[in-house]
Amino acid sequence: MKADTFARLVVLETLIDAEIGHFLEERPTTMEAFRESLVSRVSDLVDEIDALDAVAAARTYDAVVDFLSELPEDDEEEMIAVAIRFRRAADRIVERAMHERELKDPSTWAVVLDRLLDELADEYHTAIKPSGEIRAREYLRAQLLLARAREAADRMLWEADEEVNTELRSEMDRLTFAVRHQRLKPQAVDVLIRAPQRTATRYRPSTLTRIGAFVLGQVLRRDPSGRPKDGPRSGPRGTDAHPAKS
Repeated sequence: MKADTFARLVVLETLIDAEIGHFLEERPTTMEAFRESLVSRVSDLVDEIDALDAVAAARTYDAVVDFLSELPEDDEEEMIAVAIRFRRAADRIVERAMHERELKDPSTWAVVLDRLLDELADEYHTAIKPSGEIRAREYLRAQLLLARAREAADRMLWEADEEVNTELRSEMDRLTFAVRHQRLKPQAVDVLIRAPQRTATRYRPSTLTRIGAFVLGQVLRRDPSGRPKDGPRSGPRGTDAHPAKS
């Protein structure tokens, strides 16, 4: 499983946690409306996972369908049990598809952090209206996305140098105060979100870096004279490819 796929799975799990929290705090008028709203919020994520990894998408789809089919009508304890079963299913998807070293790699968590912050920005714009009105369901999603983003930042920083460690922690702390306590306007929060995203890019895997490594490897294989290290080319029947002048 690629880091981009894993990041979307983390977001999906976070959003479903938020939906369960909303159900427990603010009972929906009908379960049908609750299911429809949940599906509309996560369906694009499942489609994105499908575009990246068909096998992971199939397992994720099965987990979501099982979760939706098991939702009780009005039982808090059973609702919590269903949510826990979904989390365990998501854990198994990751365990099957990712190596332990990938889960320890700072670049993996840099990708996860970037994606969580993108989702936080979108959700916060929906939650906080220009009039100052706060939409409870969307604001709960934003808070949980922020909490998971802080966890991702901590995982990324396990291997970071001290300068980046201090910088990113300060940026995440400022963002936390803005979202949880100040409830700043979305445009101001966007600025605070871009700061940790820029810091995280130092640890994101770079396609350009991989291309550079390939080109460098090709250069190092060449002989200083300009000929490939395999030796001079030979013409037909072993003769020199460039006959001597007469």
